[in-house]
Amino acid sequence: MDKILILGAKGMLGGQLKRTFSKALGWDRQDIDITQNDDLRQKIKDLTVKPSVIINCVAYNNVDEAEQKKDLAFKLNFEVVGNLAEICRDLDITLVHFSTNYIFDGEKGEYQEDDIPHPLSVYGESKFKGEQALQKTWHKFYLIRTAVLFGPPGESDLSKKSFVEVMLNLSKENNVIKAVDNEINSLTYAVDLAEAVKKLILEKQPFGIYHITNSGQASWYDYAKEIFKILKKNVKLKPVLASALPRKALRPAKALLLNTKLPPLRLWREALKEFLIS
Repeated sequence: MDKILILGAKGMLGGQLKRTFSKALGWDRQDIDITQNDDLRQKIKDLTVKPSVIINCVAYNNVDEAEQKKDLAFKLNFEVVGNLAEICRDLDITLVHFSTNYIFDGEKGEYQEDDIPHPLSVYGESKFKGEQALQKTWHKFYLIRTAVLFGPPGESDLSKKSFVEVMLNLSKENNVIKAVDNEINSLTYAVDLAEAVKKLILEKQPFGIYHITNSGQASWYDYAKEIFKILKKNVKLKPVLASALPRKALRPAKALLLNTKLPPLRLWREALKEFLIS
């Protein structure tokens, strides 16, 4: 079994990967400042058993705040990734890294792994630059693009809330909830994604770019409607255009990630139901 090191182990995805790889070593911000490249390199070199795989779950993923915090977004999503790729190259470690459908502009609607990115936002641009840094630096990588993650919340207080959490919190305080119905995404259950990553590593699939999401698609309105339907919550949902909400960052109108390399994951509705009622 490969020795696995998970960075960002207290976020939603990192936490789920830690549960999936039960013997993996997990580091979070209390263990290492990942922006301090020399410290990170030395801490990895000092391990008694060198990891054969590092899974990087560290990211700046507040899409709207990134418009104002460009330096921080680029530091975590670009510079850190390039530095980590150099460490993995020098120590001969496979690197697993995650990216997003927001590297695409949505004009094409559906995107395969080899389609050319064209981000609309600072967040999307920073993630795309991270992809480029990884690919230029080291060839032993799994670059996994995913979208709209939901699942058990991360332990870290900095872990981003999923749309499910946001909707449930809003439903406690509002009689009417607005949800965008003209932006279409793929959706991803963290539990299913973590299992797919495990399979990818254990089966020693070819290195490269993979799109991993649950099957199907949804607007934010469709997604919210399904959440409340499963939970039998009587919530008045109002579909609105993206332009009606005060958001700082542009988002693609439709950026579905097509998986052309792996067996498809189950439908997002099935995964969401399992998450909400289990």
